[in-house]
Formats: sequence, structure tokens, C-alpha cells
Amino acid sequence: MKIKDCFLLIFLLLFAGVLIFFSADAKQGALNGLILAQSTIIPSLTPLLIIFLLIMKTGAKDVLSKCFGFISHCVFNLPYVTFPAVFLGLLGGYPTGALLTKELLESGEIDQVQAKRMLRFNFCGGAGFIITAVGTAVMQNTKAGIILFISNALSSVIIGFALSFTQKRTGEKFYSFTQKENFGDALSDATASAVGSVLNITAFIILFSAISQIITVDSRFMPLIEITNGVCSKNNFSLPETSAYLAFGGLCIHFQLLGIIKKVGMRLWDFFIFRIIGAVISYIICKIILKIIPVELAVFANSAVPVELSSVNIALSVIMILGCFVIILDINSKRGRHYSNY
Repeated sequence: MKIKDCFLLIFLLLFAGVLIFFSADAKQGALNGLILAQSTIIPSLTPLLIIFLLIMKTGAKDVLSKCFGFISHCVFNLPYVTFPAVFLGLLGGYPTGALLTKELLESGEIDQVQAKRMLRFNFCGGAGFIITAVGTAVMQNTKAGIILFISNALSSVIIGFALSFTQKRTGEKFYSFTQKENFGDALSDATASAVGSVLNITAFIILFSAISQIITVDSRFMPLIEITNGVCSKNNFSLPETSAYLAFGGLCIHFQLLGIIKKVGMRLWDFFIFRIIGAVISYIICKIILKIIPVELAVFANSAVPVELSSVNIALSVIMILGCFVIILDINSKRGRHYSNY
């Protein structure tokens, strides 16, 4: 019997007990999460993922790779074939970049080292979510949404460019070396993969919504837990702060990518650190842009209320600490297997 298994059992039983004891609140929170996913995530992300995966599985990917793959090669020190995954990842939203990176890895077009490097920077909220949902709908200012998206996209590009110097530059300029599927098979596979990914995302949203309904979380910390509710609810975040939260992505998004993170042989803390780096860079970029292009809206004013430790419910802190401890134990126990090639 291993210690980590005992901690895992205690954590899961504690978690189940909380859900049972507060079943009414948990049910309402889960319902809210399902409504949120049904009204936003499922209808907007599913068709996009199908199209993007279809591009990656057919010769359509080669067109992008041949025409613009030199950008990935020059800027990110990656094969030409990675350009569609990076470009569509910036457009599609948080899980898209990681899912398309996994697609390249599974098809044998990049190796684990390259996939791990891509996961560190191929992470963005997407043009539709940031510009339309956050900027136009919530802040009622499309210009603000554009600034937020540019800040997040540039943050990803800067990280990717910096990481390009961590490996020897390759002279290979191939764009693809895998056999393409016919359109019918590609459409069937793309649809199945997209639906599976969206269901996985929906399940995490439901889980985190149930937890947030039971445990009171101060609105100033909500974006760190669940980004959609966090930045779309009423708050006093400045525009740079919102940009930083969007670049971080929230723990709900991070947990959605756990399977992909492990598949590419990446440590969870590695991924987490680069989310923090991305948030800092995005904050700085947004501040610089606002010096050049000011946006004067009251909603962007900084909150005068100081942040205190007691702002977060202590029960949430305990659950998060236990969860992180279990994950660390699990990663350490499997480190030899996951990273034996490095």
C-alpha cells in the first residue's frame, strides 16, 4: 500500500462527501455548468474543432504548411507542418492548440520534444472568445477585445520564439510526411475526436461549476479557477489584469489538458510555470499597448479593495492543496516511465 494511494483515497472520499452533503447546491452548480457549456462551448467549439481537425487530417494542411510553414521554421524552430496547429490554435481557443499538437504527435510528424515545446506556448483564448465574448459582449468594447487578443497572441509568440533557441536549429524544411486520409474517413475521425474533446471539456466545466456553487470563491480569484465565469462576471479588473487572467487560462482549462500533457511527456509544473510566464508577458504587452492606444472605460478601473488571504474560502484552499499534492505524488511516481527518453 503506497502513501500516495492513501492520500488519493482521502481526497476522493472528502470530495465525494462534500458533493453528497451539499447535493442541492452541487446539483444547481452542475446544471449551471451544463447550461454554460450547452450555450457557449458546445455550439461554438464543436464545429470549429471538426473543421480544424479535418484540415489536419487532409491535404488542406499541406496548403497552409507549404505557403506559411516557413514562419514556424524561422520563428519557432519547428517543422513546416506545425504552422497550421499554431495558427489554428490561436484562432480556435484554449484546447485547440493542444489538441492539434497531439494530432501532430500521433501522426508522427513531430516528436515528443517538439510537442512538449509547443504545449508551452500554443495556448490562447482564441479570437472568438476574447474579442467577441469578452470584449464586445462583456466589456461592450470591441477595441478592448482586440487589444486583449493581441496581447495574448503576442505573449504566445514571444514564448515560442524564446524557446526556439533551446534546441539546435534544424535545416529540415519538410511540410509533411504522412499519408493523408480520404475526405470521408477524415471527416468521420475528426468528428469523433472533436465530440470526445468537447464532452471532456463539458465534464470539467460541470465539475468546477458544482464545486464553485458549494464553496464561495471571491470574484477576484474566480478567473484562476474557471476563466469563462471569472472574466465574464461583474468585476473591477483592469484591462491588463484581464489579459493576464486570459493568458493563464484557469485551472479548469489546465485540468482539461492533463491527458495531453502526460501524453507528450511533460511535467504538470512545467506547463503551469509557462502559464504564469504567459500571464506576466501578456500583462506587460497590454500595458504597453494601452500607452499607445488608450481605452477609457470605468469597467477597467483597478479595484480599490485590497486582496486578503481570507478572501478565499478555507475549504477551497484545503481541497486545492490536497489535489495538487496528490498530482505531485502521482507525477513523481511515474517520472521514470514518462521521461526515460530524456
